[in-house]
Amino acid sequence: MLAVGPMWAGFNRYFRVIEEGVHGLIGSTVDKYEVLQKVGEGGMATVYRGRHTTLDRDVAIKVLHPHLSSSTRNRKRFAREARAIEHLRHENILEIFDYSGIESGDCYIITEFVEGQTLSDLVDAAGRLPSELVAMIGIKLGEALGYAHESGILHRDLKPDNVMVREDGTIKLMDFGIARFLDESQVTLTGALVGSPAFMSPEQALEAPLDTRSDLFSLGTVLFYLVTGEFPFTGSNPSLILKKVIEGERPNVAELAPEICPGLADTIEHLMATSPDGRFHTAKEVTDALAAVLQEVEIRIEDPTWEIRAYLEDSTGYSTRLSRHVGSVVLQKGKQLLDEGRSLEALRQFNRLLALDEDNQEVLDLVSNLHIEPERASRPVAFGLWLALVVLLFGSAAMWFLRPGPADPPPPVPSSEPAPLSEVPQPEPAPAPMLGPVLPDPAPTPPVPRVIPKPPPVVEARELPGVEVLEEVVPSGPARLQIVSNMAADIYQNGRRLGSTRTPLDLQPGAYVLEIRSDVVKPFELRVELGPGEQAERRVNLEARPADVRLDRSFAGDCSVALDGMVLGTVAELGWKLSVPRPNQHGHALELSCADKPIFRHMWSTVVLPGQEVGP
Repeated sequence: MLAVGPMWAGFNRYFRVIEEGVHGLIGSTVDKYEVLQKVGEGGMATVYRGRHTTLDRDVAIKVLHPHLSSSTRNRKRFAREARAIEHLRHENILEIFDYSGIESGDCYIITEFVEGQTLSDLVDAAGRLPSELVAMIGIKLGEALGYAHESGILHRDLKPDNVMVREDGTIKLMDFGIARFLDESQVTLTGALVGSPAFMSPEQALEAPLDTRSDLFSLGTVLFYLVTGEFPFTGSNPSLILKKVIEGERPNVAELAPEICPGLADTIEHLMATSPDGRFHTAKEVTDALAAVLQEVEIRIEDPTWEIRAYLEDSTGYSTRLSRHVGSVVLQKGKQLLDEGRSLEALRQFNRLLALDEDNQEVLDLVSNLHIEPERASRPVAFGLWLALVVLLFGSAAMWFLRPGPADPPPPVPSSEPAPLSEVPQPEPAPAPMLGPVLPDPAPTPPVPRVIPKPPPVVEARELPGVEVLEEVVPSGPARLQIVSNMAADIYQNGRRLGSTRTPLDLQPGAYVLEIRSDVVKPFELRVELGPGEQAERRVNLEARPADVRLDRSFAGDCSVALDGMVLGTVAELGWKLSVPRPNQHGHALELSCADKPIFRHMWSTVVLPGQEVGP
């Protein structure tokens, strides 16, 4: 406890020195650059707007924090990194004009000044972005990464905060090489890890050797964020986030954004494969896949109608035009796929249209001709039963209150043995419903038992003139449980198979811990408690198991492999094995193109079976 005071005082002095240094720079001159104003600050550096005193050109001055630039070794390494990236000249990479020398007391970089906003700012203001706009941004970032990778430079810290959108719509990727310079420092002023855990690749989180595929993973996380408005990996602290990154524990992008273009969803999932071998190999493959996303909806990136600048000028009008255009094109494409017998691909297109407009009757009619979704089909029936029950109860109550009868009815006689139908607290007793006309002085008749359907509340019997007293009957016997899932699976309890999700289960009343699993889905645990005679339904969303598909060795090594229209590489590059980390429940299409043979096609109508072998 005695050390806390001096330690805290030391931190106060440290931050005070930094604060004084920050405000002391404004109005001063750094080399040839006049410092005009502070425009931003992060864990690594403070950014100022400045002006070249000779050329009268606005620049950005990024000054690294003193604790990072205080050692000679760090300054030498910073200078080496700056020299490596100063030669990068690309439209979508922030240009570096100058940097401090080794002998300088401060480490700073002079770059072009960008009037605009970061991708984080854009999402904060507009929310999730349309698929086609995200594809355009991804193409520009992919081109920037590809250029840098060919120059032998990795980014290592690709995230929305490091991407600027200029006012004219130009995408600018910033901070190349800075993360590598900071690797040895490990902590920032706030004590957080250098870098952004939510956007790191698994190999970067494990401090393993990196290659270009690490940047491609980070690109996938950025696209995920843009199209969903949410981080792919979340947690209460960096350690939990990194654990999820390493284990690949995240939602599927289509779960968070059902309206996403299927091709873009596939591209993002491919980019974010946990194993580097499961991802795209080059940035060029990524830009080709994203270009195909635009081509599928007949959009050209250079068309002024759809360029990024048009969205910045009028995001609402842009989104409205895009929705109409996409709806028309995708509907026609879906119909064409149906005519060609490619029902699975057509369904993927129709699913997107229904996510955009769930009441689109034309699409609903087309889908209904292909299959009937049990979940949707059951809703109107269940609703109708409930509606009829409510009408019956209210009608009976109305008859009771409006009936003629004596002015002072006899007091209610409480039931001798009330029996609740469930554990839910019951309301105050209500009068029994009037089921017929009032008859004068009827002869007493024995009570007739009647089962009161669940879930209406239990009512106590009440003796009324001329009305039979109806006794409640407590439900008994086995309960029935129907588990509705997105994929068929078996149901187990303590290792014993009880049935499957296709048919209801008749179980004795009580509490159950059920395991739902199959060869193609990950195990799912369901806890449920059933009362006597209860009719229960539980809905679960099952996730497909990762799958490895073995390609027959008869395929030549130079055959090109494509999954769902996306080229993954040659058979030899893939090692005659195809990894599907997150199989799609709607199925996949595999194509192998060989120079001396016709195209080989294989279609899975459902999820890929783990360990499946495909051959000619």
